[in-house]
Amino acid sequence: MKKRIFYVSFFFLIISIIFINEYLTVEYNINLYEFFRNSTRLTLEERIWLKEHGDIVYGADNNSPPLRYVDTGNEQYRGVVIDYLSALSIELGTDIKVKPMVWDEALKSLARGETDICDMYPSEERSKVYLFSDPIYYQRGVILVPKDYKAIKNYRDLRNKRVAAQKGDYVLEFLNSNVTDVDYTFTADYLEALSLLRAGEVDAVVGDEPVISYFIEALDIKEDFVILEDPLYEKESVLSVPKSEKILLNIINKGIYNLNKKNTMSKIQQKWFGISTPITKSNSNEKMSLIIAFFSMNIMIASYLFYTWNKELKREVDKRTEELYVSRNDLQTTFDGLTHLMIVLNKDCTISSVNQSFCEVMGIEKENVIGKNCFKYFRMLDNECLIRKTFVTKTQHQKEIEYQNKLYEVTSFPLEDKQGIVNRVLVMMKDVTQVRVSEQQILHSNKMAAVGQLAAGVAHEIRNPLGVIRNSSYLLKKNMNSNPEIANKSIEMIEKSVERASNIIDNLLNFSRLSSTNLSEVNMLQFIKGIVELNKKAMMKQSIVENVMCDPFLKCRVNVEALKHILINLISNAIDVMPNGGTLTIECSADDKNISISCTDTGYGIDEKNFDKIFNPFYTTKEPGKGTGLGLFIAYDEVQKMGGNIGVTSALGYGTTFTVNLPLKEDEKNDR
Repeated sequence: MKKRIFYVSFFFLIISIIFINEYLTVEYNINLYEFFRNSTRLTLEERIWLKEHGDIVYGADNNSPPLRYVDTGNEQYRGVVIDYLSALSIELGTDIKVKPMVWDEALKSLARGETDICDMYPSEERSKVYLFSDPIYYQRGVILVPKDYKAIKNYRDLRNKRVAAQKGDYVLEFLNSNVTDVDYTFTADYLEALSLLRAGEVDAVVGDEPVISYFIEALDIKEDFVILEDPLYEKESVLSVPKSEKILLNIINKGIYNLNKKNTMSKIQQKWFGISTPITKSNSNEKMSLIIAFFSMNIMIASYLFYTWNKELKREVDKRTEELYVSRNDLQTTFDGLTHLMIVLNKDCTISSVNQSFCEVMGIEKENVIGKNCFKYFRMLDNECLIRKTFVTKTQHQKEIEYQNKLYEVTSFPLEDKQGIVNRVLVMMKDVTQVRVSEQQILHSNKMAAVGQLAAGVAHEIRNPLGVIRNSSYLLKKNMNSNPEIANKSIEMIEKSVERASNIIDNLLNFSRLSSTNLSEVNMLQFIKGIVELNKKAMMKQSIVENVMCDPFLKCRVNVEALKHILINLISNAIDVMPNGGTLTIECSADDKNISISCTDTGYGIDEKNFDKIFNPFYTTKEPGKGTGLGLFIAYDEVQKMGGNIGVTSALGYGTTFTVNLPLKEDEKNDR
């Protein structure tokens, strides 16, 4: 459709250009190119030429009334063309001087460059010598014969006849190209030619109709002589300049264009001939024909476009209807095929659509639930607030609920219309029971792996208090009665060692339990030091120095189990990358909205290209058997569950920093 419209529009543009070109040709005798060229003002080069050249000299025949002639009464050069040149002189802003002479001599003078312009008929022969301007008037060539002379009816009958013509006139060029064996008598002007005809020395006179008509009236011989009805030609007359004067030709054409716009020649002709129009071409019929043709073409193009548009529109409507039908069926099939429970609710919370999975879980038929209020099904799921919140905020919301011994992740999506108004909400319920169980199992397995790594160090830590207990028991037995002070000291050492061993065992047991979502208020400095203490043996073995930086009075309500596991994994990774010793720095700070914990080591560092991979499950850079690839994944997952984020910065050979940011809710804040 677009291609067709482009072609039609292009065709319309071409037609419009042709119409404008033809209209300009009819109205101003110039084409579109000449219109743009001539409608501009004189260029700097043209103004300089006029200034340097001075007056323009017009040379033409001195006895061709009413076109141009010397008035015998006042010796003034007058005529239609002379008046036109006066107007042209004013238009160009320069003087045009006239130089009357015999016609043949006028042509030669122009060719020699002694004069600048002359009006004449353009022809192929003359184009070898002159340059031609745009037309300034039209006239016809005619044949004058005695009234009772029947031997000549048209120009073909001039063969072998005696014909008088002005020397150098275009009529000679015309006749020589169309008739042979004409017996010419050349005269200096038209008056001499008519004198020969009246004397019977020639059979006919040929030349310009306005001049011959003028002399017939002036000599009062219209009763004796007649102009044949068939003209020799009808041709435009132009101003000619020497072949070398192209700049002058451009200047003349611009002046002619401006005079044509003012209809100057018609006004001059009315001055000389009244309401008759002997030397201007009537173009009303041509203009009307062009306008009618143009509008007819526009109507045809518009009709074609309208027909094509309607046809294409109908086809598009049919096509879109079919696509919508197929798309709707495909969407419904996809909607019903999803394993997630899907339900679409209107603004009044009536059910607009449900998928098959929802119906199967709820034990209902789709036909029986469409149009019903959703609270019948959703009150038991406690989702009314979620739905209303989505309509109000126009944003997606999510929560987890328990229903029929299963855990569902419920997400609500706003459905907007074209105006951005939320009229419907899509609720998706995803069974995440098995996912959560698997997550807990993975988390527990990872904890057990960490416990296994800690076992050797913890066993050593337990042996130390056991050794103290054994030695203290021995001393107690030996000195129970003899030395009460040593006995009391031994009892004190036994109690402290038992308490120390008990704390170590409690840490291991706490760490091995499954994570909960309960929040507890803890002193962050003591909490972090307790985690570090679990890894003390391994750190001492590798000469790692710990540095815990935290406000001793900082207390926060946090998910202790989750945060404990996050720190254990970060510390364990830090120890692994510092086998030859280093510094482990843990820094904790908090504000009104967030708590931030950073863990920095001075180990190998991580290549920046691996930043996107380190939190993936089972991705590890450790040797086989020394890492599961789950530590950072589980840490990342725990951070995400708490609504926080974990980031990493590292430089190869200088160390790595993991930063954990966790949000604090209103009820999780404490005076700090």
